[in-house]
Amino acid sequence: MKHETIDVAQSDAIDGLSEACSNVTVGCADVAGLIKTVISSSEQLRAEHDALLGTVEALDQDQARVAEASEEARLISKNAIDRLGHGSEQIRGSLAQIGQLLSLVETLSRHVTGFAAAMEQVRKSSHDIEQLAQTTNILSLNAAIEAARAGEAGKSFAVVASEVKILANKTRAATDEITRTIDALGGEAEQVIEQIESGEEVSNKARNSVIRIEETLTGVIEMVHEVDKQNEQITRSTGTISEHVGCVQDVLHAFNHATIQNEATLSEAHANVIELEETSNVMFDKIVHAGLCPQDEEIVNLALRTAEEVKGLAIAAMEQGELDVATLFDENYIEVPGTNPKLYRNRFSDWADSNWRPILDRIKASSPIIVASVCDDRNGFLPTHLTDRSRKPTGDYTHDLQHCRNGRIIFNDVDRRLKKCTADYSMAVYRYEGDGNKYRVVRLVSVPLLINGRRWGEYEISYTL
Repeated sequence: MKHETIDVAQSDAIDGLSEACSNVTVGCADVAGLIKTVISSSEQLRAEHDALLGTVEALDQDQARVAEASEEARLISKNAIDRLGHGSEQIRGSLAQIGQLLSLVETLSRHVTGFAAAMEQVRKSSHDIEQLAQTTNILSLNAAIEAARAGEAGKSFAVVASEVKILANKTRAATDEITRTIDALGGEAEQVIEQIESGEEVSNKARNSVIRIEETLTGVIEMVHEVDKQNEQITRSTGTISEHVGCVQDVLHAFNHATIQNEATLSEAHANVIELEETSNVMFDKIVHAGLCPQDEEIVNLALRTAEEVKGLAIAAMEQGELDVATLFDENYIEVPGTNPKLYRNRFSDWADSNWRPILDRIKASSPIIVASVCDDRNGFLPTHLTDRSRKPTGDYTHDLQHCRNGRIIFNDVDRRLKKCTADYSMAVYRYEGDGNKYRVVRLVSVPLLINGRRWGEYEISYTL
C-alpha cells in the first residue's frame, strides 16, 4: 500500500486518528469487560442473595413450626398440670387410705401380741390346775385306803373319796384338753405373729415408699409448672424472632428488586458499550483497510502470508491422501474428561498438532509484539495452539486457563462479526484473558481460511503496539 500524496503533517494526523480510534476501541473493550465483570458479580451476588432469601424463608417456616410446637407444648403442659392436679388429689387420698391401713396393721400386731401373752398365762393356769388335780387324785387314793381300813364306819367316807377321785380325773382330762387347745392356738398365734412381724417390715417399706411417692409427685408437679413457664417464654421469644425474620425478608426483597434494576441498567449500558466497541472496531478496520496504519499493515501482511502457508499445508495433505475433507471439517467435538475450562478433541486435532502448531510457534517467536497466533474453525474451536499454551491440564483452574488452550471453544461477539466478514482480512480490538482476573487489551487481524472453496475458519494474530 502506497501513500505518496500524504505529507508529514497529514501522516501524523492520520496516525493520531488511528491511535485515537484504537484507544476508543480499547477503552470500550475495557469498559465492556468491566461492566460484564460487574454484571457477573451482581448475578453471583443475587444468586447468593436468593440462597440467603431461601434460607431466611426456610428459617421463617421453621420458626412457624417452632411456634406451633411451642403452643402445642404449652397446651399439653397446661393439660398435664390440670390432670396432675386432679390425679394428685386421688393419689394423696389413696396414700392416706394406705396410711390408715398401715396403722390398722400396727394395731392388729399389738392386739395379737397381747393375745399371745394372755394365752401364755392361760397355759400356766392350766398347768397349775393339772398339778392340783394330781394332788387331789393322790389324796382321794389315800382317803379310799383309810376308809377301807375303817370298815363299816368308813363306807360313807369311801364314797366321797371315790367321787373326789372321779372329779380329779375329769379335771385332769379337762386340763389336758385345755392344754392341747392352748397349744394349737399358740402355734397359730405364733404364725400370725411371724406374718405380722413380716407385714410390719413391709409396712415400713410401704410407708417409706408412700413418702417418696408424695415427694416425687410434688417434684413432678413443680417441674411441669416450670416447663409451662419455659414454653410461655419460648412462645414470646418465637414471636419476637418471627418479627425480625419478617423484617429481614422485607429488606432482602427490596435488595433483590434494586439488584435486578441495577442489572438491567448495567445490561443496557453493556449493550451500548458493546455497540460503541463494535462501531470503533469497524472504524479501526476501515482505517487499516484504507492503508493509514503502517504498523498494523506489517502484521496484516504477515497474517495474509501465514494464512496461505496454513492453507497450502492442508491442501497438500489432502492431495497426498494424508488428510480428507471429513477429518478437516469434523465438528464432532469430544470433551476431554476432567478439564476446566473444558477442552475438546476431534479427528483433525492430531494432524493440526503435528502440522499447524510449528507454524504458529514460528510466527509467535518472530516478533515481541505478537501475543498469539492461532487457527480456529467456524465454531470457535481451536484444534491446536501454541506449544506453551498446549500443556497438559493440571486441574488448577488458573494454570489451565492460561496454558491449556488447545481444544478450547471460544466464540464471543468479536468472533461472531469476524466469521461473517467476507473481506480478505478483518481488524478488531478485544480483551485477551489471562488468569481469569487480569487481562490484556490486544489488536487482532483475522484472515479467512478458504480451503478448496469452503470456509474452514480463520487464521488470527493477536498483537500489541
